[in-house]
Amino acid sequence: MESVRTDTLNYTLKRSNRRSLGLTIERDGTVIVRAPLNLDDREIDKFISEKRVWIEQKLTQKASVSRGTPKREFVNGQGFLYLGKSYRLRYVPKTEEAKSRKMNKACGLKLRNGYFELDETQRSEAREQFIAWYKRKTEEKLKERYPRYANRIGVQVERFRVSNLGNRWASYSRNGAISFNWRSVMAPIWVFDYILIHELAHMMERPHSKKFWRIVSRVMPDYGEQMGWLRENGAECDL
Repeated sequence: MESVRTDTLNYTLKRSNRRSLGLTIERDGTVIVRAPLNLDDREIDKFISEKRVWIEQKLTQKASVSRGTPKREFVNGQGFLYLGKSYRLRYVPKTEEAKSRKMNKACGLKLRNGYFELDETQRSEAREQFIAWYKRKTEEKLKERYPRYANRIGVQVERFRVSNLGNRWASYSRNGAISFNWRSVMAPIWVFDYILIHELAHMMERPHSKKFWRIVSRVMPDYGEQMGWLRENGAECDL
């Protein structure tokens, strides 16, 4: 992996045993070019030149979205997303259950009666509580949604992992595992489903080829709407 700087563009070049060139732009605006090990640098330069207009458009869109990202604070009344809806946080007195068990900590964050509720003694751990809660909910939704789409595409996932993937929503590895970003469950369920379908389709077709998009389209014909939601609102899915 190497960083490449041109007159007007910086990008990260990753070489591997792949057969073709690939291009992705991460949510933070990082441009990543993936290339075969022995491909001549001039071919890569030509590829970048041909994609320049598209790259600039995407970077402009991402910059615009990032400027509108709200800063969340872990205080009473702050809204936090779950499946596309915002729920306010409120701190509650230490529960009777926790007192009876002489626990130093409550049982953790809960979504109840239209609010995220957290024991007031855990204010300093609020972010960690939210991350843990989002991880659990992501795992639950994967178990719930996976069977219907795996059967339709005709694939079998060895295992799922839920972790912090930074600017990536999900990824598929050659060992059969799919990793999901815990932030994905902040998006509406129809967008969550698209992320899942996207990765399942990669099990059939690794590159973003016409065949790949045909697989996605067969299961989710309106996937463009989901992509549009992620492009316009994805930056809000964060803490």
